[in-house]
Amino acid sequence: MTLTKDFASKAAVAFVAVAMIFSMFAPSAKAQSTEDLQAQINTLLAQIAALSAQTGQGGQSVASGVCPYTWTRDLNVGATGGDVMKLQQFLNANADTRVAATGAGSVGAETEYYGPATAAAVSKMQVMYRADILTPAGLVNPTGYFGPSTRAKANSVCATPVVTPGDDSDDEEATDDEEEEDMDLSGEASLNNMEIDSASDDELEEGAEDAEVAEVTVEFENGDASISRLDVTIGDQATSNRADVWDVLDTVSLWVDGEMVADMDASDEDEYLDTDGATGTIRFSGLDIVAMEDEEVEIVIAATIQGSVDSDDQGTFEVVVENLRFFDADGVSDTIDSGEDFGTAVTFSVEEAGSEDELIVKTSTSDPESATLQVEDDSKSDFMTVFVFDLDTDDSVNDIELNEVKVTVLVPTATSTYDLLVDDAELVIDGVTIDDVVVTDGGTDTAVLTFDVDGDVTIEAGDRVSAELNLRFKALRGEFEGATVQAQVTSGQAEAIEAEGADDLDNVGSTQLSGAATGDVHTLRTTGIAVELDSVDSSVTTSDGALNDYATYEIVMDVTAFEQDVFIPINSASTSWSLVDGNGNTLTVPSASTTVVITSSADEGGAGDAFFEITEGSSETVTVTVTYTPSIANTTARLQLLSLTFDETGTVSGANDSTWSANPASTYRTDTETIVN
Repeated sequence: MTLTKDFASKAAVAFVAVAMIFSMFAPSAKAQSTEDLQAQINTLLAQIAALSAQTGQGGQSVASGVCPYTWTRDLNVGATGGDVMKLQQFLNANADTRVAATGAGSVGAETEYYGPATAAAVSKMQVMYRADILTPAGLVNPTGYFGPSTRAKANSVCATPVVTPGDDSDDEEATDDEEEEDMDLSGEASLNNMEIDSASDDELEEGAEDAEVAEVTVEFENGDASISRLDVTIGDQATSNRADVWDVLDTVSLWVDGEMVADMDASDEDEYLDTDGATGTIRFSGLDIVAMEDEEVEIVIAATIQGSVDSDDQGTFEVVVENLRFFDADGVSDTIDSGEDFGTAVTFSVEEAGSEDELIVKTSTSDPESATLQVEDDSKSDFMTVFVFDLDTDDSVNDIELNEVKVTVLVPTATSTYDLLVDDAELVIDGVTIDDVVVTDGGTDTAVLTFDVDGDVTIEAGDRVSAELNLRFKALRGEFEGATVQAQVTSGQAEAIEAEGADDLDNVGSTQLSGAATGDVHTLRTTGIAVELDSVDSSVTTSDGALNDYATYEIVMDVTAFEQDVFIPINSASTSWSLVDGNGNTLTVPSASTTVVITSSADEGGAGDAFFEITEGSSETVTVTVTYTPSIANTTARLQLLSLTFDETGTVSGANDSTWSANPASTYRTDTETIVN
């Protein structure tokens, strides 16, 4: 259209509009108030603006009232405000980017709400100025998001008032834009390949939002293409008693490069193009998904599931792409039906909320090894860590909120009970201290500690956190010297853990709560020794045959004396040990076949220098070496340390002897050796 014809057509529209106004109001002008006349004029002007927009002539006059204008914030679906209305007016200034043809968002009826129609118009603008908005960001397809690059372009275009039609420079600019748009696509595109695949997680729960249900991969050859329409059918055609799909789905949307490009209300049956029983077809039209020649474009189909779906309506649903429509560079369209290229269906399932949630109790690498806990005989101790276990949500779909955790504490010492030994307890979970605890069976040697977490701890889906049991001990009575304490938790026992994800986790007979952990045994002492393993070693010495080969085993310990000097007998009476086979069974070993040597870095002392003396507060090594010459060929054995005896006075009477026990036993043993001859 020439400038003269363009101007003439616009003038004709204006002339007819004005004539309509005067012809309608002239007969009754005197009979109506000024306010009534003005209201009717405003209505007609809005209709004229809409008529002009439909002919491609409207909007410039509106935009000329908007620009110059500067947008100062990013906008996306859901945003509201005056700047949204300015954006709609700006977009409506060009028939190629108008928000709506009629109704809300159309010329003269702009709103302050940024909805899907506004996002679609922004997408058209992004395609129009692809070189300035999409390409610098490394994007091929529009996003509908009025972000920094889109906003910058709009601000630059709207920096000066829009030139009214008739100005040569404006028409020249429009021509340049048209040429640039023509250059966006090239070639005569044809569909080369289209595949539909299942999503990586095809098990969805009630209330799942924008969850992927299928992935469509499209590739064109011989040119670029713009995908304008996609028909998607969702439902279960094989199950006649399944609920209508619109009673299960809330929304269905399309995503490209992580950005939503279209969405539909899937809970409204009227939004479906076609329905067949419980199955419905959704048509996504007005798309502008650009696929460059020989480059794959991935279109993700996502669904939001309604928050409450009857159990009878849960199950497996199919997703089928019925057809795809596209345009090439010349504007030639083609529609590909499912039977031609992509008739494959993929499935996803809808399950009860929380069905995939889980919590697993596991052994922690931070659990303290067996140790001697130094307590007082006349005052309470500080809190001491006796047990650490992990809580793992593993593959849980939802975050897990803890309500209650039970830990069992064992004090299997003769005549002692939990209440006699322990003053207080606390559980620290992921850094949160829980001190609200109820003790059951505290008057026995097996007490159950119930910690009321009350939702104070939430473990994010897929995380693994540590839970630390701290005990504060009472002043230790003399008869309880050497008492032991051990803790454990078993999620599988009835009501051991109460937790919830999307729903309450099942405690009994379910894999939602599973696993177990048991801590090492710790010894309570006011005076004595603390022992840590330093090293173990074993080897076989081959002699001249005839059952003369022998094995040498060595266990080295670091021994620390606290609150007293200690004396460890140099002779073999200072230790008890056994030889065990590879299965842990104790071997019957003639004493003549073994020799035992006790050595230490400590000085000799005590009566007759018959002891290794370790002074209070100092640490020394103590080494137990056992040599074993079996009387049977091919004997397999390892050394297991059981205990270490120490004396408080260094006398030979043994009246003041005390015993340290090797716990756990598995720590204080050597490798297994096989003595051949």
